[in-house]
Amino acid sequence: MASFEKRGKKWRAVVSYTDARGLRQKTSKTFDFKKAATAWAAETETKVNGGLDINAGNITFAEYYKKWVDTYKKNIVREATFTKYTTYINIFDDLFKNAQLNKLTINFIQSKINSFGQTHSRAYTKGMVATIKRSLKDAQIDGLIERDIFSRLIITGKQSKKNINYLSADEFKTLQHWLYSQKDEIANNQLILLYLIAIETGMRFGEIVALKFADVDYEHNTVSVDKSYSQHLKAITDPKNTSSIRLVTITSKLSTVIRDYEKIKNKSNIFDLPIYGGIVGRELSRITQSLHIQNIRFHGLRHSHVSFLLHNDVDIAYISKRVGHSNVTTTLSVYAHILKEKEKTQDDIVKSLMEK
Repeated sequence: MASFEKRGKKWRAVVSYTDARGLRQKTSKTFDFKKAATAWAAETETKVNGGLDINAGNITFAEYYKKWVDTYKKNIVREATFTKYTTYINIFDDLFKNAQLNKLTINFIQSKINSFGQTHSRAYTKGMVATIKRSLKDAQIDGLIERDIFSRLIITGKQSKKNINYLSADEFKTLQHWLYSQKDEIANNQLILLYLIAIETGMRFGEIVALKFADVDYEHNTVSVDKSYSQHLKAITDPKNTSSIRLVTITSKLSTVIRDYEKIKNKSNIFDLPIYGGIVGRELSRITQSLHIQNIRFHGLRHSHVSFLLHNDVDIAYISKRVGHSNVTTTLSVYAHILKEKEKTQDDIVKSLMEK
């Protein structure tokens, strides 16, 4: 319901409505002419009659984000993912300060992202921007903001140096052979088995260290992946996504190494936790340097596994399923640099065929 009153030479329009909680609300605006005030009131009444709560957006973006995380993420996403969302709360508090949700503009948000990107990596900023987009999209769906002020947001940030983080086919075999030559040392250094499983399966760090001996089928030479270890929470959690739950085929050689280790371990868990990433990285660096091969990070063992399979013409759809990607598109995106090298080889093959 709208009402109007003249204040000096100005006209003030007031629209009253009942929100979804049954509470009476009012919103008002002042205009130079009654005609403009009447038009605004009619437009506003149409919006509130359609379910839009005009006043619901009268909170800061930081306040809205806190409520959004609690409503849409708590007890819905896995705990490690929820922790990631909560880490942005203080960032948004500082970045957006008292900026009101329904007064945000795309230019204002982008300026804040640009400012943040000056002191943070592009990879970190990418996750933050994706979260802003998700929360504002829900704000629009819920009627807290009227326009799309999120789709055109651009990721900024400092580009990290593009270090090669995978082994060539020859380096892959060099490391693989060395790790097997050290299998008798696994009882004293569990990292050898950690690296061996990583390079031969392409499994993620959390998936490997969460393994139990019961997850390994020695008869059929498979490993069941249905959980992950969170370094942040220092606890076993659900896997990254539903696609991460899978059965990974392993060689009989690796199966035998794990079975022999089980005989002397006398525990249900393959690895003793916690395992600290810093130690894992330093030891791997020491090994690669001693073997005179590419110095890679631990996740590079996963990349090396995929690279080795692509090098040997293994079907990409199979690779995608094996490493737990949600679809082939993800695999194509992550390993585009490797596939580009493969494309050059394919070009040479096609030329050779055409010239015969």
